[in-house]
Amino acid sequence: MEITSQFLNSIQNLSVAQLQLLQRIISSFEAGVEVTVNPNSDLCADPEFSDYFANLFSVYHSITEHKFEKKSFEFAFKHASLASGYECEINKNSSNQGEDVTRGSERISLKTEGEKTEHTFKISKFSEARFIANFKTEIEEGDIASLKGNDQDKALRQSALLAKREEELLPGLVEEFKSTVSHHLNSYDRIIGLKSQSIEKDGEVISFRYRLIEIPKQLIERALLLTSNDFKPLRGNGGTSAAVLVDGVKAFGITLDGSVEKISITGIKISGCITHAEFIVPVSV
Repeated sequence: MEITSQFLNSIQNLSVAQLQLLQRIISSFEAGVEVTVNPNSDLCADPEFSDYFANLFSVYHSITEHKFEKKSFEFAFKHASLASGYECEINKNSSNQGEDVTRGSERISLKTEGEKTEHTFKISKFSEARFIANFKTEIEEGDIASLKGNDQDKALRQSALLAKREEELLPGLVEEFKSTVSHHLNSYDRIIGLKSQSIEKDGEVISFRYRLIEIPKQLIERALLLTSNDFKPLRGNGGTSAAVLVDGVKAFGITLDGSVEKISITGIKISGCITHAEFIVPVSV
């Protein structure tokens, strides 16, 4: 009752515009959020955790039709954890390549994804990969293309460059990749993703579907078993890609993006992950 009295006293001093915004938020609470919690989830074992997310999603989508982004997810995760009785801190080092939050004694990497795909999750930027710069051959390619002379000479030099990529550069790149991924994975204990999908009707966004998905670390560790033979030929910008197989079936893809020097992980099957909770949130803007 005390909080109700404080609330009633506080609204007496609000402007008309503030009251209208408050009414919009209250209306979003009244509209409600459809919440489905995995009964086996340790993350959502305390209902306060999923309740906090549901309420925050309601407030958020009472003022915007834009999906939840990474930084918002970090703060939401922190305060949902606090509400459910866990100590939780956000890593304030913006250049950190490891955990985003520490919940109790667990170091957790948080990821967000807004792809339209229903059954897969994509980590657009798993890690920076500045080492790719050491394996680029765009300058050599340009030099060969600008050569004045017979085509045979160009062909010979192009052939030598391709051999260098295959026999020297690609194996070196893959070793750097594995070292980076190993270091990255050793920096945290769990990977929790928030997958968002807009739901439209007659061209208008009417709600958002959010899923809290845990990507097993041991699944991503399968990438450490890759060899240079598993990767596609190295491109001039240092980029390449490979499929990670589990029992002969593609589990996910690895992309070394030479244009922005990052590692992406694509096509992670959600069926092989843990869906902790799902939220259907009406947009009440």
